Amino acid sequence: MEQSQGPLGGLLKKILFREGTKRPRLQPVWSRLHTLSVFAMNYGGGGLIETSGEEWVLENVVAPACARVEAPVVFDVGANVGDYARLLSRHLPRATIYSFEPSHAVYEQLARNVAVEGGRVRPFNLGLSDEEKSVELYSYTVEGEEQSLISSIDMRLPTQAVKVEVSATERVEVRTLDDFCAEHGVGRIDFLKLDVEGHELAVLRGARRLLEAGAVSMIQFEFGPANIYSRTFFYDFWTLLSGAYDIHRIVPKGLAPIAYYGEHREIFLTTNYLAVRRARAD
Repeated sequence: MEQSQGPLGGLLKKILFREGTKRPRLQPVWSRLHTLSVFAMNYGGGGLIETSGEEWVLENVVAPACARVEAPVVFDVGANVGDYARLLSRHLPRATIYSFEPSHAVYEQLARNVAVEGGRVRPFNLGLSDEEKSVELYSYTVEGEEQSLISSIDMRLPTQAVKVEVSATERVEVRTLDDFCAEHGVGRIDFLKLDVEGHELAVLRGARRLLEAGAVSMIQFEFGPANIYSRTFFYDFWTLLSGAYDIHRIVPKGLAPIAYYGEHREIFLTTNYLAVRRARAD
């Protein structure tokens, strides 16, 4: 639970930490309340752009911030077939959007779908990571059905309630964000969106020079079941980013600020977060 303040917080602690409150016969009640609370906080609600709060963030946070920049630069890492890239293009009409998709077949769909954006969306058949290398990319079926929306560098394990199985693999190339930006003359990123099925932390580790230089203004990243397979934790993101960024959990029509780290934040349900770089003190 969040850190409580004032008399009400003290009363809640007295009630919740009493031995009688923890008796076995009450555990089904607490378990049900826990589940309801988790979903009410939008944990697990990050799968759909329209309902997750992601579009609200674009409209109310990213677009106003980018409007103050002469030529906004946006990176869409894990672009899939381009739905989010086209949404970015609509909300950020002056931005140059770099979209990355490592799967060859999915990239072809991405390139076709963003071709109508007049060159403002630049697709790359490339993945990003913490070093330059060739890796296996896994594709999956869910309950026996092919899912073009799901592919990952870190292979999914049989942990979820639905049946997810590897259906195909392909060899793909990955690079670091630092090296890509150096090669393409990109000096800053106004908005970096990461949705790479558990590989988000590796992408950020490959952007250390940019992060240390304060060259990335806003970062949206996904955290959820895929982080089990990549064995990364919210603690890793917090440690990497919290010194320079204010971190928020994205909820429908708003942001929930995260003021401190606690182990209770390790909830492996699909959730989106927004990190906003704090202004530097002169």
